[in-house]
Amino acid sequence: MNKTLLATSALVLVAATASAVDVEMYGQVNKGLFGYNDGQDTNVAIVDNAYSSTRMGVKGAQALDNGLTASVLFEGELVDNGSASYTQSAAANTGNAQTVGSNGSAGTFTSRQARVGLSGNFGGVYLGQQSVATDGVLAADLAGAQDVLGQDFAEIGGGLKFRNKTTHAFLAGNTSVNDLTNNNSSYTFGDERANSLRYDSPIYAGFQGRASVQQGGDLDLAAFYDGAVAGFKVAAAAGTQYNNDSTQTASTVAIESITGASVSVAHESGLAATVAYQTESLSNKPSTGDEADSLYGKVGYSWDAFEVAADYGTSENFGTTNASKTDKYRSLDAMGLAAQYNLGSGVSVAGLYRTFSAETGATTKIKSDAIDLYGVNLRVKF
Repeated sequence: MNKTLLATSALVLVAATASAVDVEMYGQVNKGLFGYNDGQDTNVAIVDNAYSSTRMGVKGAQALDNGLTASVLFEGELVDNGSASYTQSAAANTGNAQTVGSNGSAGTFTSRQARVGLSGNFGGVYLGQQSVATDGVLAADLAGAQDVLGQDFAEIGGGLKFRNKTTHAFLAGNTSVNDLTNNNSSYTFGDERANSLRYDSPIYAGFQGRASVQQGGDLDLAAFYDGAVAGFKVAAAAGTQYNNDSTQTASTVAIESITGASVSVAHESGLAATVAYQTESLSNKPSTGDEADSLYGKVGYSWDAFEVAADYGTSENFGTTNASKTDKYRSLDAMGLAAQYNLGSGVSVAGLYRTFSAETGATTKIKSDAIDLYGVNLRVKF
């Protein structure tokens, strides 16, 4: 693609700042074809991959006379059938449950990031719609096949609903994969963008600290590491989000804070491993329930342009339908296998197989049918 043409287009889009800031345009289209079997029905869908969405942006930076650097970032996201939200028809408990999702209709284009910043020897300060400080603390991952395999395993197939293992009807409340993970609407920790003020420290010996305050008062603190230790490449991150809940009462169960960390190591032989963990702290914790937590592990091997990996994740006590944290049984297990081939120039193709299983119930354990997910993905960057 003609880079000059792209740069010219970017200058038109940001004409108000083009005279002061050197601007670059970038983006990608990331599409997958995924099928599922939920124990009763099968279907396929063409989706936008939510691990790294279809997007387009412009970014720029300009050194100033006073030693500072001004920067600008605007990024839009296009979703016409998100891989984390497509699902079966709510009307069908047995028989033909068709996939819900757009089929030739217009997608949704939204602002993903829009921020300005100033940086220097002190680090950087950024203001606007952007990644908060804890964005990425669960995603330190050198184990490969990241187009389709990662800690946010609900990003592909998250909207699919579980069926009762005995009756094969959808579980009460149409419980989905998202409902049992940190991918539901009450949890955005580790993958959050918001109107915020963020500070990034300079990088010292591979370490960087970050802090942000969101509109609404939530405070995020995080630390990141990228370097080498004893011949291994290492990536690690840890952070905490302190929630400012203005609606909390003396008796309401509420999330006070969410903490998570991830670490990944890769050997020059191509072998790599990743571990991630997340937990929460509750106010007014009930005696019958518990805080949500999740654990994720992944191993991989890379050679030349090929990557293969396997992972396992488990989540407990997540969900908007259990805000009071009183359900005795509420857990999900996910296992996956993936392969990825990087063709070069920002183009990669990947294949995925994953299985989900769940247990729910306020007092009595209800087991689900397994959901088997499989498909291929193509990602093209420009």
